[in-house]
Amino acid sequence: MWQKLRNLYFSISTYHDLSPDLQLRRQVNQSLRSRDRLSLETWFRNYWQGSAAHPQAICLDLIRFVYIHLQDYSGLETGRLRPSDRLVEDLQFPSVCWFDWSIALCDDFCATFGIDISDTFDETQLQTLEDLVNCLHQFLSFKQSISSS
Repeated sequence: MWQKLRNLYFSISTYHDLSPDLQLRRQVNQSLRSRDRLSLETWFRNYWQGSAAHPQAICLDLIRFVYIHLQDYSGLETGRLRPSDRLVEDLQFPSVCWFDWSIALCDDFCATFGIDISDTFDETQLQTLEDLVNCLHQFLSFKQSISSS
């Protein structure tokens, strides 16, 4: 019985450390309000469909995945995010997301695309949203190149 109470106490005491900072999340969302909130299709067309910055177009399925899931993990409106937004400095990802957002991303990526990236994905190596999208795109491209061989 004491062990259960002790576990409950530790669960409650660590919950705050592992949960998102909702005040900071509101501040980041507030700072993004000056930007237009783009629909998925417009966000894809404007930033990921192939341009000088992205000569190799990112597939719509991946952008849909990012658009939906990043908002789930962070509480930030993905349609207001831009590729150059820095994940830590601008978007405050370590603070506005649940502590395990990268694990959830790996699980969701595997469920959606059938690719387990959990052993190789390292969010600490990513600086910007564009880096994150390009990283995920590389995982998809690698699977496609293996499948076509």
